[in-house]
Amino acid sequence: MSSEVIYGRHPVYEALQAGSRKFKKILIAKHFEGDIVNNIIKLAKQRNIPVQYADRQHLIGYSKNHQGVIAYVSPKEYLQYEQLLSKVKDKKNAVICILDEVEDPQNLGVILRSALCFGVDGVIIQKRASANISSGTVKASAGAIEYIPIIRVPNIVQAIEGLKKNGFWIYGADMSGENIFKTKIIGKAGIVIGNESSGLRQLTREKCDFIVRIPIVERISSLNAAISASIIFYELKRQKEQ
Repeated sequence: MSSEVIYGRHPVYEALQAGSRKFKKILIAKHFEGDIVNNIIKLAKQRNIPVQYADRQHLIGYSKNHQGVIAYVSPKEYLQYEQLLSKVKDKKNAVICILDEVEDPQNLGVILRSALCFGVDGVIIQKRASANISSGTVKASAGAIEYIPIIRVPNIVQAIEGLKKNGFWIYGADMSGENIFKTKIIGKAGIVIGNESSGLRQLTREKCDFIVRIPIVERISSLNAAISASIIFYELKRQKEQ
């Protein structure tokens, strides 16, 4: 089994709970206690997953932020693009997040967590020139990565075109756009978040039906990509619940 390492109490616990990964083994720091750690050990025993105890210093070799727990697991499985379209075909208020070359793995993790919290149906990322799933992404998502569908595509622009053909209106996040809080969002929505430094690429921007912004006090130029995504996800959820 090809494997990757995930670390942190919540990411490992949620992966066990979700049952979305195959576990090779779990390493736990000696004398490390707590309810979550006890539950990890309990679930591991139920599923015949080997649990080994190691010095905390040994775990630092994997990450300084290991929280006393390391696991060797199978890689996260991506959802196929066609499966996503089938999944949201009959959902009139579906929301899809499209990441246009977001590069920071931790930003990706935070976006995945926010997407799960606010009912986003899937997150599309690009195979190249973008952050893909890493142990840092898993940690930043605090377990959400085990539940939110992630779709990896070779071309973001083509993915957007496919969504539009399936009834989605595409909203690009950019500081030149209309106030998101004054924009009525109806029906299926695709939210495009751009690169941390350069924003939306020109071709991606041209494919958007609307450009929206989050109004801020102009002492800084813009919000972090992950924070922007979280606020927009919340606003969509708020509008759809009215």
